[in-house]
Amino acid sequence: MGVLKEDEHKIEAFSFRSLIPQKQAPGEVEDFKLSSLKESQAFKNNISQADIRSEREAALETSFEILNEVKEHRGLSKQAKEDYEIAVAKAVEAEVARVRDEAYRDGMDQGLQDGKEQAYTEAKKELSEKLEAFTDELARMQGQIDNILLESQEDAYNIIKNLSKWIVLKEVDEKYYLSRLLEKLVHEVNRKNNLVLHVNESAFGYMPEIIKLVERKVGKLQNTRVEIDLDQTENGIVLETENCIIDGSIQAQFKAIDELFRSVGLDDSTKA
Repeated sequence: MGVLKEDEHKIEAFSFRSLIPQKQAPGEVEDFKLSSLKESQAFKNNISQADIRSEREAALETSFEILNEVKEHRGLSKQAKEDYEIAVAKAVEAEVARVRDEAYRDGMDQGLQDGKEQAYTEAKKELSEKLEAFTDELARMQGQIDNILLESQEDAYNIIKNLSKWIVLKEVDEKYYLSRLLEKLVHEVNRKNNLVLHVNESAFGYMPEIIKLVERKVGKLQNTRVEIDLDQTENGIVLETENCIIDGSIQAQFKAIDELFRSVGLDDSTKA
């Protein structure tokens, strides 16, 4: 009968090894503690908005349904509500801006229409006053013309020439004379770019307004420059382009009248 050796059958304590190779499980049992609700809440609060948005987008793309309790706990429902409120606020702001812009345009159109009506009324009034003044001046000169025609044809021409210049001066004094003159000159040169406008010093200040009035009728005047012409004493425009110069000054108009009457035999030495 054999003899059992005590060393060969010695019973030793057994311990489980760690499932993580890098760490060795301790040889003694440790107590397990549940985390407090406050720590769980802290974990919930530490979720970034970017992570929450990624979860929402992934759920939409994959048609994955997240439980309402989970949405509430992780903040998905809160973020979705905030996104909706922001989208609604932006839509309301855009609609308010659109209505405001539309009202502004309507106001501008109405103002432009009112301006046209006012301009028409003022022009009609000025024309009526001009016709009345012309009628009075014509009546005053009619008696002189009847007598002078019997005595001197040259004197008659002088009176007619003076009357023509008087009409020109009355027209120059009108409020919209320069805008009509500029429109006529633009049509004559048949171009709307690279223009130089020479005017007297008093007209220089309101030429931008005159240009805008003309642009409403003929279109945009590109690269237009306005310069003061000290030789001009009355309202008028000398239009200069790259190819030509058109003199619309009062002096040029008087010169044209003089040449017209010179062609019918009026002496150059006769003073208007």
